[in-house]
Amino acid sequence: MLIVPFVVAGISACSVIPEPLISKATGRESYRESSEAMMPTLKKGAVVTGKVTDGTYAPKKGDVIAFLPPKAWGGSGGYMIKRVIGVPGSTVGCCDPRHRMIVDGKPLDEPYVANERASNHTFEPVVVPEGRIWVQGDNRDVSLDSRSHHRMEVEGTVPVSGVIGVIDVSTAR
Repeated sequence: MLIVPFVVAGISACSVIPEPLISKATGRESYRESSEAMMPTLKKGAVVTGKVTDGTYAPKKGDVIAFLPPKAWGGSGGYMIKRVIGVPGSTVGCCDPRHRMIVDGKPLDEPYVANERASNHTFEPVVVPEGRIWVQGDNRDVSLDSRSHHRMEVEGTVPVSGVIGVIDVSTAR
């Protein structure tokens, strides 16, 4: 019987713990998609959770990530959510005759893309530098991503160190 009051007190105490402390304890963080750039995967306003990277992210093609965009991209200084298309050492280009992205000389199968074309921006192949990744939104007609900035700082790539979370899209609400 003495255990029940302790458990109830423990549960109610958790509700007042600030969210940053919960994030540190669980290794997960909540993120909100602020645009239509990741549709249909994530709707504008969707809240998702992701694993906090703490500087330990090992890039994988297809990951949906939250990251701090390079300063050259402008913006409000907040995070963005995009999909990893190219990892360090990859060559990314657009597009093959069927309008698919080309990664390392092979067409990329992207069932998550909202548009008929994988990109409305064509560009010469870009080699992703070490320590950087190439990112794109799933709604390619509206997404401002590596394609939009490929003539800027390090060919529009994002530093791996700027990745703050790996998103679990199944948690979208």
